[in-house]
Amino acid sequence: MTSTDWPYPGSRWWKLDFHTHTPESHDTPWYKQNLSFTPEDWLLRYMSAEIDCVAVTDHNSGAWIDSLKNAYAQMKAQADQGEAPEGFRELTLFPGVEISTQGGIHILALFDPSATTSDIDSLLGAVGYQGTKGDSDGVDR
Repeated sequence: MTSTDWPYPGSRWWKLDFHTHTPESHDTPWYKQNLSFTPEDWLLRYMSAEIDCVAVTDHNSGAWIDSLKNAYAQMKAQADQGEAPEGFRELTLFPGVEISTQGGIHILALFDPSATTSDIDSLLGAVGYQGTKGDSDGVDR
């Protein structure tokens, strides 16, 4: 496991991906090719790239947020017991969503790391999203 301690005074540099998709987004290669992998696999891909923070912003859906958070919590608990999965490193997840709007514009909404799938669903309801979750086939009202 890589240490997250920063022994130098001043700012710390973080690798952050502000716009990611899971297999929930229908325009991803893994969805189109019917590839499947677990939330653990998804997390380990970002960990292996040495990413520190990930904003999960699927198209009009937050369906994978809770699964990713649960998978990370289990992996972290294993790491705390000295049994980390191979490739594990600490990672901060920012729940979010990519909302399709009028005119083909997409808006990224990012939440506090404590947010859940339910919070994303509440936002989609509040903006009146009409379409398939995980797809960009509809727009908000």
